[in-house]
Amino acid sequence: MRKAALTSLLLLAWNPVAAQDIELPPGGELEVRVDGDLNGDGTADIAYVAHNEDGRALTVLLSVEHEFDVEFKPEVLLLELTEFTPASLAIERGVLRFEDLTGGTTAVASTRRFRYDAAHRQMRLIGMDATIYSRTNAHDGFEASWNLLNGDTVTRELRLVEGAGEDAYDYGPERRLKRRIGPQWLAESPDPETLLVESQQD
Repeated sequence: MRKAALTSLLLLAWNPVAAQDIELPPGGELEVRVDGDLNGDGTADIAYVAHNEDGRALTVLLSVEHEFDVEFKPEVLLLELTEFTPASLAIERGVLRFEDLTGGTTAVASTRRFRYDAAHRQMRLIGMDATIYSRTNAHDGFEASWNLLNGDTVTRELRLVEGAGEDAYDYGPERRLKRRIGPQWLAESPDPETLLVESQQD
């Protein structure tokens, strides 16, 4: 199973040199793509989410200037291949915002923010928000917001309100704590479910 996931990763990280004309692997589907200058060199970088039957990934292609041309260096975050809604990407003031919704009747909505780290020349996770909830109003929920730069974390429980429709949850009081961690680079960054589980245990 692990071998299949790694094969999928390689399939999804297609030729970075041909970044302007992304070619998907067999059976691959592009969910979303955004272009913008992430590393501040004046050349548009590319971020996109794509999947095939074996895997799903967020790929960032960072421009690298050479004497006569520009190449692209890929950074790939392999995503869990479960039920999902097509992702959303945006670049705002040099920050890449990646919004995702996964899961079945129990869903996880998440937002991850990445910023280019010039000293290490790669994308760094700087913030994450995650919420787990029931699409069928079957159980309570939980949410966490984490600033990885200073460790500030805010959590709160979502308590199911009996008979509620759109307002299915009451928000409990906020709980604030510190979750300090070293730099998390895009390819190895933690997933939202890990944040939720660990925040509930803290």
